[in-house]
Amino acid sequence: MRKLVPLFLFIALLIVSLAPQSASAQVERGEGSVYIRPHVGISYYMGDNEKSPFNFDGGMFDTLPYNLGVELGYQFTSDYSLGLAIRTGDYNQITDFEVPTDTKDHPTTRWGVALIARKLLSQGKIAPYWMAGLNVGGGSTYVYSVACANNGACVEDSDNMAYGVTFGLGLDFYINRSTSFFLQTVLDAQTPDGNPDGSVNDNFGVDFLGAHSAGIKYNFKRVTPVELTDMICPIDAVDTGAPVTFTASMNEDATQPVNLLWTFDGDGSAEGMTVSHTFARTGEYNVGVTATNGNGKYTSVMTCPVTVKDPCLPAQITSMRASNMSPDTETAVSFSANVSGSEGTYHWMFGDGSMSMDENPTHTYEEAGTYTVVLEIKNCAGTIRREMTITVDPYEAAICREITEMNSAYFDRNSSALTEEGRAALQENLEILLECPNLNARVEGWASAGERRPQELSDDRARAVEQFYVDNGVTAGRLVTTGMGRSGMGSKKEGLSQFRRADTIPVR
Repeated sequence: MRKLVPLFLFIALLIVSLAPQSASAQVERGEGSVYIRPHVGISYYMGDNEKSPFNFDGGMFDTLPYNLGVELGYQFTSDYSLGLAIRTGDYNQITDFEVPTDTKDHPTTRWGVALIARKLLSQGKIAPYWMAGLNVGGGSTYVYSVACANNGACVEDSDNMAYGVTFGLGLDFYINRSTSFFLQTVLDAQTPDGNPDGSVNDNFGVDFLGAHSAGIKYNFKRVTPVELTDMICPIDAVDTGAPVTFTASMNEDATQPVNLLWTFDGDGSAEGMTVSHTFARTGEYNVGVTATNGNGKYTSVMTCPVTVKDPCLPAQITSMRASNMSPDTETAVSFSANVSGSEGTYHWMFGDGSMSMDENPTHTYEEAGTYTVVLEIKNCAGTIRREMTITVDPYEAAICREITEMNSAYFDRNSSALTEEGRAALQENLEILLECPNLNARVEGWASAGERRPQELSDDRARAVEQFYVDNGVTAGRLVTTGMGRSGMGSKKEGLSQFRRADTIPVR
């Protein structure tokens, strides 16, 4: 019994030492699926005929102590499974009787069936596990006793069945979600004593059949097609050169692995549930994500539109211009400005209550005066404004600038009353004065030789002309009257009445 140090204890120590390391790298194993676990390994026996698997004196490797088996079961969760294992092996030390028999050619193969529950101790890439269950087994047994060995009467019994409990430890090496490699040591404790090995010893009431093995576990699971359930994209326009995050969601029961490929309408691609992308150019993009699983058999696609714009730059008005800084009330003025920054809207206010939303408007002022013109630019960064001043003059026709002489009104002798001919001459002057508000006039009255009271008469004639103009709409402030008295020289005016007159002289 001092040599009873089974190899599975050594493997147990290995499992314990690897457990902390295995827990650090978490992976996702299959669940809710049927699995198969074929294995191959080396058999060993402990019982009445051999107390230790390390005792090689008995010729443990005279024949290969193989162990073959397969387990079919169900993986309830990633941690727990239940399976039915069938195995067979050659336990060549099972006939190392205390007293040699007449031949060594005794049956040493045994079969077994076990119902095994298994629990993973972590979800690391290297995960330790324990297992336990119930077993039943059998095989042809050479029934041994000292008496029969001495007289050669030991016989073979093919009906010996044994049953008991199974326990073991192992390491599961993750390959992918459906496949893993494992190393394990398993020990079946069987009774009644003597049925497994044909030998009964009161000191050792249970026989042990074990195996150190390696194998592959494969999960059979029907593929659940992937289905995209949501796609999170930016709602507002995004800027060129700025990273944008996109996220996709899918059904949780989709069979892994699932591949997600994002395409950005000719502007690149990316992979993953959540990706970041930077657009290089402005425009309208149709962003798509394609999810596939089942080795490309199943596909789900979603798309979303994305608008990409240039980054928002504050507007700046570097200058304002008017086509005429001193227009008159009949001249249209064109306005313009040099503006930098992101595109925005224009709001011109001309200072007279009028406004325009055009970029380069044209405006005509109705009244003379000084006006403050305001330009407001509104864009994505806010609103800015700038002002300029413009002076508007009254409209002046060409005749207002060119006229140097106006009609004279002629009077009867010793009279200051306007004649019909005089009124007609003054009417032409009146039209010019009304058309030219910036044009003033000086009215000079004259008297001829031989007329009574020449100074008084010339004053009256000048005032008569002034009153005509005032009565017809010319303000008195634009007029200056002067009585010139008796004319002592000739005149360019022709006729007998050339000295009995009132002249209207334009004044600027």
